[in-house]
Amino acid sequence: MQENTDAQPGVERRSLTRALNRIAAMAIFFGLLLLPIAWFGRASFAPHTNENRRLEAFPHLSIHWAQDFERWFSDRYGMRDALVYYGSRLQMARTGLPMNQQVVVGRDNWLFYDENYTPGHLHFASLYGEDSFLPSDLQIIADNLSRVRKHLAACHIPFYLVIAPDKQTVYPEKLQMPPPSGATTQADQLDAYLHTADPQLRIIDLRKPEIAAKTAQSQELYYRTDTHWNELGAFFGYQAIAKRLVHDGVLADAVGTRLDSYRIRTTPSAGGDIAVNLLDLPGYFPDHAVQLDNTQPRQAHDISLPGWPPNINNSFRITENPAASGSLLLYRDSFFDALTPFVAEDFHRIYSFLGRGIDGNRVRQAHPNAVMLEIVERGLRHLVDRPANLASACE
Repeated sequence: MQENTDAQPGVERRSLTRALNRIAAMAIFFGLLLLPIAWFGRASFAPHTNENRRLEAFPHLSIHWAQDFERWFSDRYGMRDALVYYGSRLQMARTGLPMNQQVVVGRDNWLFYDENYTPGHLHFASLYGEDSFLPSDLQIIADNLSRVRKHLAACHIPFYLVIAPDKQTVYPEKLQMPPPSGATTQADQLDAYLHTADPQLRIIDLRKPEIAAKTAQSQELYYRTDTHWNELGAFFGYQAIAKRLVHDGVLADAVGTRLDSYRIRTTPSAGGDIAVNLLDLPGYFPDHAVQLDNTQPRQAHDISLPGWPPNINNSFRITENPAASGSLLLYRDSFFDALTPFVAEDFHRIYSFLGRGIDGNRVRQAHPNAVMLEIVERGLRHLVDRPANLASACE
């Protein structure tokens, strides 16, 4: 019987082809795995990521060195910017949902940020009447604020709590599922509790002024792709603050409360902190900045003084206006950044700390005419943090 020798070369060629294909596939697979290492330290062919956080520092020797090194390497592996940049776009194009679960895409491509989101639960639970304060939390917050007020009152210094509204509070209609009317939020809870627990506490709640301004204005008060208000929204916040300070005699007058003193200007924007810092999608969502140009030159400017910390990453700054009088000790979050140019014109000096930790030693050092704590609505839970050194405020 004669063997079919002609078929053997064909079988061998197919076997060789399959083997080469397997080797090529493995080489490509392991090559892709090694690419971030091979590209380590080189420039990417995508825009640099603008994450709103500090990168991990190179670890010191410890028993957790391997874990710390992994976090350090994850912040710097080769082609990371390109993978994040194009991965974010692919995710939006494929699903319409952002990679960051704390971000919500609303109507008309408005972006919202929920820093308190828990996977599996409702976004912005407080806005829908859920995730309420516990009675114990309300009592702790009220006790903290009352202690501040009483110690400062002993120094004849008025204390103000300023609540800046979240974007979804002012523009709930831009959410895909607007909240029901009449839902009690955390801010509603806290406001009602504080008025009962300490009627002398001075609260400037900016939610109503901003909502009223939104109704009266054709221009938007918040960026569409940012967590913050724009300059027009900040102006109406300033207007409400200045009105209260003048009423209480802290200010004799407020120089910039008339909107007709400014020229409103709208310019295109590549995106705010949600689009750029949280999603790495600059230019993906249309947005614009609403800016106010003052018809009179501003006189306030930043200064440094001995005995006060340097201005690092905007964590502390001293602003001075030689033409004004009085001083303000301010504890704030990033929402006050847009307010500062307005408020700074009304005080000779503002001592501004980024944070909520009111410190009696700083009160004694500044000798201010007023102390103000500004906090954005979504951060109200942080008011459970205790103030420090209040007994030394008047020493």
